Amino acid sequence: MVTVSAEESLDHGVPAPMRRGEVFTIHATRDDRSMITHRILPEIAVAQARQLNDAGWQVHISELGGRAFKPSEFYQLLSYKRIG
Repeated sequence: MVTVSAEESLDHGVPAPMRRGEVFTIHATRDDRSMITHRILPEIAVAQARQLNDAGWQVHISELGGRAFKPSEFYQLLSYKRIG
C-alpha cells in the first residue's frame, strides 16, 4: 500500500528537515510485507511510524536528503522549529 500526500513547494537554502514542504517517507516491513507511506508533516510521520513500530513492524523514516531515522531517532524530526 502506498499513500501519497499533496506536496508543497520546497524552500531551497534551508537545512533539510526544516524545509517547508519536506516529504518524509515511512518505510515499514514485517514478515514478507512492506509498506511505504509519504507525509509532509514530521509530527504525522512520527506518529504513524511509532504506531507501526508498536504493532511489530520494522520501521524507519527517511527525508528527501536521504537521511534515515530509526525509531530511537524519531525525536530528532520533532526537535526543530517549524517554518511557516
